[in-house]
Amino acid sequence: MDSYFTHEFESEIAKFGVGKARKVWYRVVFMPPELESELPFDEFPRLRVDGEIAEIPIASAFMPTGDGRRYLIVSPTLLKDAGLQLGDRVNVRFRIADQDHVDVPQALVKALDENAEASRLWEALTPGKQRALAFFVAGAKRAPTVEKRLAEVFHALTERNGSLR
Repeated sequence: MDSYFTHEFESEIAKFGVGKARKVWYRVVFMPPELESELPFDEFPRLRVDGEIAEIPIASAFMPTGDGRRYLIVSPTLLKDAGLQLGDRVNVRFRIADQDHVDVPQALVKALDENAEASRLWEALTPGKQRALAFFVAGAKRAPTVEKRLAEVFHALTERNGSLR
């Protein structure tokens, strides 16, 4: 195994539904149970990893199912790029990522640099809340949408303790 990746397994791409009132269906790979004991799930229940599925790079997190299993979501883009579909077997290689790392889009960095109070409130948030807000801004495609989302993030910071809802 490549020394960059510390863990590896093979899995079938499966369909898994999340939610009680309304299920959202994902394509996932399940972690083999014997691998769990090697990983710090007690400290990080949603363990962030860097790796690859079918040689396509990923930055993701192993999520608990509620029934004792853990999974990684296989994005539609990854499926398309690798020519994969439900039921295919894939090789998964990964290493534990920095659990506090947050990719902050440049527009949000700039906006926070220009507002000391918002920047202070941002720094007080958990990495998970920061990731959620950063992802919300990063998902905007057009400049007007970026500006609208930045305003919503600033409202969340000042009025809702970092929550968009």
